Order: sequence, then structure tokens, then C-alpha cells
Amino acid sequence: MAADPSGAAAAGASAAVGARLFGVALAPGYGVGNALTYLFAAFVTIGMLAFVSFIQPFLLNANLAIPEGEQGRALAVLNTANEIVALLLVAPIGALSDRIGRRPVYALGFLWLAAGFFLYPLARTFPQLLACALFFSVGVAAVGCMLAAVLADTPREPSRGLFTGITGFCQGLGAMLAVLLLGRLPQRLAESGWDAVMAGRLTLGIAAALCVLTAIVCRLGLRPGVPAEREERRPLAELMREGLAAARRNPRIWFAFMLQFVSFADRIVIGTFFTLRLQQSAIERGLSVTEAASAARIPYVTAQAAALLVAIGFGLLLDRIDRIKVGVIAMAVAGLGYFAGGFVGDPQSAWILPVAALLGAGQVCAILASQTVLGQEAPPAVRGAVFGLAGICASAGILFTNIFGGTLFDLVGKGAPFYLIGAVNAGIMLFGLLLLRRGSAARSAA
Repeated sequence: MAADPSGAAAAGASAAVGARLFGVALAPGYGVGNALTYLFAAFVTIGMLAFVSFIQPFLLNANLAIPEGEQGRALAVLNTANEIVALLLVAPIGALSDRIGRRPVYALGFLWLAAGFFLYPLARTFPQLLACALFFSVGVAAVGCMLAAVLADTPREPSRGLFTGITGFCQGLGAMLAVLLLGRLPQRLAESGWDAVMAGRLTLGIAAALCVLTAIVCRLGLRPGVPAEREERRPLAELMREGLAAARRNPRIWFAFMLQFVSFADRIVIGTFFTLRLQQSAIERGLSVTEAASAARIPYVTAQAAALLVAIGFGLLLDRIDRIKVGVIAMAVAGLGYFAGGFVGDPQSAWILPVAALLGAGQVCAILASQTVLGQEAPPAVRGAVFGLAGICASAGILFTNIFGGTLFDLVGKGAPFYLIGAVNAGIMLFGLLLLRRGSAARSAA
């Protein structure tokens, strides 16, 4: 008897609708292979972004020999330029992925990162390094946009917190292993007889090869086709107007915007100023540039390991209690971590590993809380506008931290960016407590 193709198709559709991975109910049309491919892509995406932040201070010292008192502002210029490019490209990249699908855009983004990693070590002047960073930021915009888009597409709503936690686990693992393994390579290559410049070039070449491999995996494993629901891309002014109107109606959306702002600010402090401070302190103790990069690995990896351990438990917590309460907890942990980080920055200090762990835990709590509170509070009718304005808040957090943090780092003290963001976390925590108090009073009156 001939097979019934319509029956097979129905069975396949049923299987797709009911697919589950690690307890996560997947959205219709998404299979286990699609979800696993996304988790691998998330692992590499954050790993590569963490690694480029970690390696930039090495390039400033080994390739450009920029004076220590100017490095904070140099990194601030690089990161600010990157964010401006990314801000300009988010809307067109998102529109392109709606038209041709997430899969080709994600794969192309990784190929672009590979080309950027190849170009980075060729820079011999700061303008050349800035040009390389601007080129690289196009790939960053592509993979960053797809990281968020596929995360939103893949799980069903009841499993969103858990899937976000699992994704955060993969991201933390990627950041930890990328810096742990690739961050050690320059010193190993230097010990084998290579000079610092060539050691950096070979290390970044390996990172480029990993990006090419990930592009192939994305092309083969992500769900093909365009998203089932495509949102109309609207002007920035309209997004801001509708997003602000939604926030005026619901102060919890303001809290989500604040969490988005500070969660991206947290990333910059750990990825840029924590790494720079560790490497500068090691060089001041007499270590070579490659040895300093290696010494900075362990505190940075400790921060990422702490994030790794906290991510899934925090994701489960987000699905079980009021997410505003979880956001307040996240701000308390992060604020404590950043204030502590302002006091300790020597990689050989006895306190550096506990402080690094607290920084990592605070960072991941802020990121997960921002994503889930935003998803919960955004009204379906204006979800696109609310998410668009949240993206602007994230970019504002990055620009704020780079501009003020870089200047404070060079002119005031190496702990100043940590105190700045610690104070921002504390302020947002107080706003969250005010929201909880108002909600409790409203329930009592009812």
C-alpha cells in the first residue's frame, strides 16, 4: 500500500508542535535539532564577543603600545563606535531576517566575525584598529540580533524563563571557555618562541576558524524559512512614542527598560574595564604582555563560571515568583558585586576570585531579569514598540558606560566605572522595591 503523504506530513507537524528539549516546550515548527543548533550558536556568539573584549587590551599593549593612562579612553572609543554601528544596523538586519529567514543572516554574521578576527591583528595604529573594530561590529550586530530573535522564536511562552536560563548557561560556558582556552594561547605561543604580535595573530586566526565552523553549523541546523509572525518595521520616533505610552500606563515596563539599560552596562564593565584593569595591574607587577593576558584569565573565567552556575537556577526562579521581585534581587546582587569590584582589581589578590564570582553572578542575574521582565510586561498590541525602545535603552547603557566609564577609568581611578554602575544598580533596585510596595498596597486596598 502506498504511503499517505498527507498523513506523514500531519504526523511530522504534530511532532514539531509537541517537541521538547530539557523540559522546554518548543514553539510549533521547531525541532530538537533546531534548538540544539541555536544553543551551540549562543555558546559561540557570546564566547567570541567575550574573547574580543578580553583580547583588545592585549592588542593595545602588544600591537600599538598605547600608554596605560590612555587605554581606558581608547577602549571607550572602540566600543562606542561599535555600538553606534550596531544601533544603525539592528533595524535593517532584523528586517532582512524577517524577509529571508534567521538562518542565513546568522551564518553570514559568523562569517563576518571570522573576517574581522583575521583583520584585527594586522592593525598597527589606533585608526587602523578602529577601522577593524567598525568592520567587526557589522558581524556583531548580525549575530547579536539573531541571538535575541531566535531566542524569542524558539520556546513556547510557559517555558520562556527556563529556555532563557539554559541559553544563559550556554552563553556563560562559551564566554568562560573562550577566554580560558584562547586567552592562554598568546602566552603559550610566546613560550614557544613567537613574538607577542605573531602570537596574537595566530590566536585570532583560531577564533576566525571557529566562527567559520559555526556558520556552517547554523546553515545546516537552524530552522529554515521566515518567521511565522512578521512585525512591520516602523520609524524610530513611532517606536519611542508607543513604547513610552505603554510605560506610562504600566510602571513595570519602566522597570524592564531600566533592567535592560543596566544589564548591558554590566556587560561592558566586566568585558572591558575588568579585563583592562586586571591586565594593567599584572603589567605593573612586571609581567610581560602575554603573561599579563594569561594572568587576567582566571578572575575573568571565575566571573563567567559563577554566571554559568547561577543562570539555570535563576531562570527557574523567574518562572515561579513575581519577576519584579527577581529583578530586585538581581539588582541587589549586581550592585554588591560592582561596589566590591571597585576595591579589588589585582589578579594576585586573595579577594579577586570571590569578587569576580560576585560580579559574574550579578551580571547574569541582571541579563536574565531584563529579558524575562520585558517579555512578561510588554503588551501584545505594542510588543514591537516596547522591544524596540528596550533595544534603545540597551544601547544607551552601553554608550553611557563606555563614555563615562572610560573617562573615569583614566582620569579618576580604575575602580570608578565599578562604583558608577554599582550606584545605577542600587537605584534601579530601589525603584523595584517601590513598585512592589505600591502593588502590595493596591492589593490590600482591594
